[in-house]
Amino acid sequence: MGKFLKLSAVYALAKDVKFDIVVHGELRDVVKLMSDLGYEGIELNIQNPFHVDVTSLRKVIEDFNLGVAAISTGLSYLTYGYSLSSPNKELRSNAIRFFKKYIELSVDLNSKKVVIGLARGKCDKVIDCNSAKKLLKESLEVLNDYAKRYNVILLFEPLNRYETKLVNKLSEAVELIRGLSNVKILLDTFHTLLEERNVYDAIEYAGPYLGHVHVADSNRLAPGLGMIDWEKVVYRLLKVGYRGYLSIEARTEPSLKDMLITSIKTLKPLLL
Repeated sequence: MGKFLKLSAVYALAKDVKFDIVVHGELRDVVKLMSDLGYEGIELNIQNPFHVDVTSLRKVIEDFNLGVAAISTGLSYLTYGYSLSSPNKELRSNAIRFFKKYIELSVDLNSKKVVIGLARGKCDKVIDCNSAKKLLKESLEVLNDYAKRYNVILLFEPLNRYETKLVNKLSEAVELIRGLSNVKILLDTFHTLLEERNVYDAIEYAGPYLGHVHVADSNRLAPGLGMIDWEKVVYRLLKVGYRGYLSIEARTEPSLKDMLITSIKTLKPLLL
């Protein structure tokens, strides 16, 4: 089963970013540590896709025989406020411009997967959820056509209600991406646990639409430090035919190294 599922972790390709559920540190040091521990990939959360030295980035990652699991985009929203559902046309246009570049970047980095998480935006006093969802769908249609040209998969991630009220449940995400050939669902175990009745059954429901998986335990710590039964998670993923990365997106407590070690000690034996 090891050839079907691989382990990666989400790394922030930016310094001084206050986002505590991604890996921080000097790229080469982090990549070496992950490689030494037995990780097979790294997911890159990129703040600005126009400010990336692709050649040097790819070289560091390839030097340690890691793959790029996906390109994450949440830091663009946190830094610039660009979202695919913004009622501000300029902000929405900039988000689409960024995502087109992320799509191209994912090809250059041999990933061909781009995450849509926080950058989907929010519904609040400025815009109601139905209006925001309509704008989001329109943006996704534009990006779906662009992704199709590059054979890239966009990964839409349902987030929990405490981060946004715009698309929390898997059923909402399935409805949103219906008819979009190059958009699949990213299932995050932490968000799923908060929004669905049962994380294991939710995996089966999402199965036909599943394109990527983020993993963290029930308390958003490393897998193995909470209440999730990881053997059940892996079994359900294999049962629905998921073949890809389990990408760790957890709080780096008590330290980055401890988080990475705990995660791989918990999950790796289940993949062999």
